[in-house]
Amino acid sequence: MADRTPAPTAPAGALLEVSGLRLTVPGAGGVTEVVHGVDFTLRRGRTLGLVGESGSGKTLTCRAVLGVLPDGCRVSAGSIRFDGQEVTGLDHAGWLPLRAVRIGAVFQDPGSFLTPSRTVGTQLAEVLRVRGGHSRRAARTRALELLSEVGLREPARVARQIPGRLSGGMQQRVMLALAVSCGPDLLVADEPTTALDVRTQRDVLGLLGELRERLGLALLFVSHDLEVVAELCDDIAVFRHGEIVEAAPAAELVTRPTHPYSRTLLTAAGLLEEEERYARP
Repeated sequence: MADRTPAPTAPAGALLEVSGLRLTVPGAGGVTEVVHGVDFTLRRGRTLGLVGESGSGKTLTCRAVLGVLPDGCRVSAGSIRFDGQEVTGLDHAGWLPLRAVRIGAVFQDPGSFLTPSRTVGTQLAEVLRVRGGHSRRAARTRALELLSEVGLREPARVARQIPGRLSGGMQQRVMLALAVSCGPDLLVADEPTTALDVRTQRDVLGLLGELRERLGLALLFVSHDLEVVAELCDDIAVFRHGEIVEAAPAAELVTRPTHPYSRTLLTAAGLLEEEERYARP
């Protein structure tokens, strides 16, 4: 008789579930595991921050969620489920209805993801036609609306520009317009403010929060900056050496961290009071 054991029930409201995720990369000495059994859940309408130093595994985990791991890196074990669907191992055809439609993404260097020789309006309208099913006329109209919604003044003028004529902050706003153009359920933001000046960083972070509230998005936010993560996110998972060493609601982790590495990050960010540092064993 066939095994009819039911699949595990997803937590209520869960949109993204990562369970036992292990990632490997090839090297001169053979295959090396770089992410070791990571688990987390992101619920609808919530923001989860993945924080840790460079090389901690947070960005590779993020890219595994998007199905865009670097060449040679692969999922060796574990599960990634989006809205109840297992996405680990999906081929290109399997990702088509998800990536850039139900899952949007922005990365650290927006200029490398925009076609340098085409106007941003053309690129945005193309996504709306091909992935969003808009007519040409509707796509042009919606493109201008999106550019306005991400805080770009004179959207018609911006739409006529090639990416190289825009500042880094403006390019990141264009990327956000592209990422939310098809009304995704999940937005993945991997170090989206790292390359920007401090004032522009705050503007983009404010825009991310506004988009989440207005569109009802779940947001997976990746950063090395714990202060930024604590300000933006509902929940935080701290990565170190390919593992999550602590995960908690943001307010709890910032005020009552339990892992020494979390306390180190909080101290470096100036978020842990002096007396708290010395009061703990």
